[in-house]
Amino acid sequence: MKTYKSLIILAAGALTLSSCTDLLDKKPLVNLAVENYYQTESDANTAIMGLYGTLRRSGAMGTYHYIHVGDNMSDDTEIGNSRSDGVRWSGNVLTLMKFDVLSSNSFSGNNVWNDCFFTITTANYAIENIGKNNIPNAERYIAEAKFIRSLAYFNLTRQFGGVPVIDHVLQYEEFFTPRSSEEETWEFVEKGFEEAARDLPREWNASELGRATKGAALAMLARTYAYHASFNKQSATWQKLYDLVKEMEKENYFSLEPKYEDIFSMENENGRECCFSIQFATSKTGWGDANDGNNSAFYGHDAGISNADLNPATTTLHDINGKDIYDFVYNKMLEEFPENVNADGTPKGYLKKWTGWSLHCPTLDLVKAFEPGDPRLKATVIAPNEFYDGHTHFNLSSFSGYQSKKDYVPFAYRTDDSWEDDLPRNQIVLRWANILLYMAEGCNELGKTGEALSYLKQVRDRARNSGDDPSVLPEVTTTNKNELREAILHERRVELALEYDRYFDLARTGRLTEVMSAYYQKYGDDATRHEKGKNVQDFHSHLPIPKVAIEASYYKGVYTLEQNPGY
Repeated sequence: MKTYKSLIILAAGALTLSSCTDLLDKKPLVNLAVENYYQTESDANTAIMGLYGTLRRSGAMGTYHYIHVGDNMSDDTEIGNSRSDGVRWSGNVLTLMKFDVLSSNSFSGNNVWNDCFFTITTANYAIENIGKNNIPNAERYIAEAKFIRSLAYFNLTRQFGGVPVIDHVLQYEEFFTPRSSEEETWEFVEKGFEEAARDLPREWNASELGRATKGAALAMLARTYAYHASFNKQSATWQKLYDLVKEMEKENYFSLEPKYEDIFSMENENGRECCFSIQFATSKTGWGDANDGNNSAFYGHDAGISNADLNPATTTLHDINGKDIYDFVYNKMLEEFPENVNADGTPKGYLKKWTGWSLHCPTLDLVKAFEPGDPRLKATVIAPNEFYDGHTHFNLSSFSGYQSKKDYVPFAYRTDDSWEDDLPRNQIVLRWANILLYMAEGCNELGKTGEALSYLKQVRDRARNSGDDPSVLPEVTTTNKNELREAILHERRVELALEYDRYFDLARTGRLTEVMSAYYQKYGDDATRHEKGKNVQDFHSHLPIPKVAIEASYYKGVYTLEQNPGY
């Protein structure tokens, strides 16, 4: 796995140097140097490694699409308070959290749009050129490219709806391709995963763990069916999901980890439950280049304690209830970090490796959503003043005092000067429990109540068995379709908490307006920067097409890209 991560770092620019950062850039994309590159299997493999590297861009699969839209636009998380360095530049995130989703917002628009189409363009180069020179295993490399292209399109479609479908390297006149319908775009995503599954291997050698497999493509296809069925409301699409998951179960591609917390262990990355993860490694090449570590993990980490915080002349530290805890924090620093204490007994302050930006802070609403005694809560969040990973966590930059445990990188995996550049945690894109809950949802919609309950039971049983109390998480028994639907969707919230799905689940299931309006009414105030009674609209289930993309689509007196309704 670590060998594979290193290959990604080395090859990240192999194809992307010849691609553009904006789909609607007016320069022709035909490049003879690129076409001549694909001569050997080594060339093809290096190019595909570069394609995997594009997934680590912040817009394609990282901070902007996942943290800020997937979670911060929901009732599960929010960004930290003014103690966090990241808050100083996060005005666009505050706008998203208030559902003032402007078409010029780079976090919800430009970065996601550009990075996803960057990946798509790069994949199209590989698909068109790898098969031209009788390269061994060409079908497998092309299948990887189709998988990654469909992954980028999946993210685009669930965020924006229908988008331009680009399945080849563009000529100039094709740069103004209009949007396909959402139905057509979902069908294109499905086709890509189907074709990828046909030629991908069931497994790779140990040194190449993390590359797309047949099971990964089928799992993403099942996930796409769930989104597509939620959009078109057709039982036939739910039936496709049902039939596919049944076949996957027969082949035993994936299974649940026995213990919930083991899913997120650094020692268990790419485990039995993981359908697909983006691979990250410590690069030590500096902040902000193509080889950054997992910035989603960094942005989510507690903003920590600074030297200024430890100076009693300039600061008084308070907990989330306003209680002065300066002496408590000061003494804990001296006790737990002796290497950070001067000869005279005064603290040096936190090193950089101990800090993040607190931009993915769990809300109290999420914490309260867990049933009493649910072992998943302790595996999901770090509570205020909890002793974990060898030290006490204060998270004074969080309004709730909580921090995500799922994306936490233990100190042993960080370097002394670690920032975003050096956090090697993989980012899970999809795991098997997610598929089981989609299956429960699909069975319920198809009237297969007994099977829906059995899939829900698998997830709850594993959660219960992860703790010491066999009486927690009682079995769900309702056969009422609406009640069971609510039970399944609630289970999705707690099982997948802080895994960047909450906003998309609310949007997909038509509950965004109801849930978020109620959330703002209950919690909105100046402290959390939400707006009390904010009127969330149904059209917010899709975000606006970036303004710059629409402006760049002007061709022969017409804008070929149309904006989503409501924006």
